[in-house]
Formats: sequence, C-alpha cells, structure tokens
Amino acid sequence: MKPIRIALLDDHAVVRHGLANTLAAETNFEVVGIYERSRDLIAGLATAPADLLLLDFSLSPDELDGVSLIRALRVKFPACQILILSSHHDPATVGLAMRVGARGFVGKGEDMTQLIKAIRKVASGAVYLSTDMTYRLAETVTSDTRKGSDEVPDALILAELTSREQEVIRCYLAGMTITEIAEKFNRSIKTISTQKTSAFRKLGVTSNNELFKLNKIIGSP
Repeated sequence: MKPIRIALLDDHAVVRHGLANTLAAETNFEVVGIYERSRDLIAGLATAPADLLLLDFSLSPDELDGVSLIRALRVKFPACQILILSSHHDPATVGLAMRVGARGFVGKGEDMTQLIKAIRKVASGAVYLSTDMTYRLAETVTSDTRKGSDEVPDALILAELTSREQEVIRCYLAGMTITEIAEKFNRSIKTISTQKTSAFRKLGVTSNNELFKLNKIIGSP
C-alpha cells in the first residue's frame, strides 16, 4: 500500500519533533517534512511533496497562519489534504478553517489515536471531525440560522471572490487607492469600500499588511 506522505508545521519544537517521531513509527505513514515556519513549509513542498499537511492553526505573530495559510496552500498545492491540529478548538475556529479548505480539525487535547484516525480519514479524501465537534458546529449553524445570519450554513463551502471583488483587490495590490479604483470602474467610493471589506472577509485577512503578506506567499515562485 502506498504510504501517506505527511508534512507537519508547528512552531513549538517539542510538539513538532514529538509528532514526527510518533507518526514515523506508524504503519504506512511517511513524514516527508517537519517545519517551524509557514514559508519554509511552502518552499519545502515544492521539492518534497506531501499527501497530507498537518498544520497548527496559530503560529507566531510574524507568520502566515490560520485562514490565510490554508487559503495560500489551497492555491499552491490543491492536491494536498489539510488537517488542522490546534489548541484553539472552538466551533467558530473549526467552522472557519473547514469553510476555507481544511478537511479535518483535531484539538491538541485529544488522544493520539484520534489524530492517527483523522490523518488516515483525511488522507483518503474524507472529512474528519470528532462527534462532539460535529454536534457543536450543528448547534452553531442552527443558532445562526434562527438569528437570520447571512452566512451559508455549510462549513465546507469555499467563499470565492466575485469578479468585482477580484477587480478591487487586484487594483488595490497594484497600489491604487479606493478613490482611484472607484473612478476607474465608475463606482462610488462606498461601493468599492464595501467590496474590499467583503473580499478581506472571504480571504481571511483583517488588515492591509495581511493582504500583502498573503499575496506575497501565493505569488512567490
């Protein structure tokens, strides 16, 4: 049986190497990369491909992580399955990660057998969530629906930019101001601002710096 090639990313050395040793001892697992930084992971995958990426959701402040990292990896390595291993194991974080491309989420407090089960399931193309988290997510969705939330009640649907949002972000990255973009497309400044805000939300970024950092990662050779 073809081994499952695993690349893992965690900014804590003890966790990183402990995971690598445990997974390497597992039947049919091959650890092909151990990374501390997201940029090193992206560079490493180009020369040492993996079938599954085991990622910590929250890294150091100067690292691309969370939603932005998941999106970048989905663009550059669409064939890789993404499994998140994180201490941030609340329904909001899990739902967001799954919505933008993760195929599974495991809390760091869970047993190692659950992580191994999750790796095998996600590597096969299936989705993994614990039974408890599945119920908690369902409760969150039901609550949001009752409140009239506009969010699509399916954590696995990817939020894509509309053509107009793409235009705004493309021009913004090119150095144009909101006013210049509004003039270019003959739209109001308010409309452009709204489209920019919507695009930021879908991309999982909250600031200009995060947008430029995400674009640098995606656009790098």
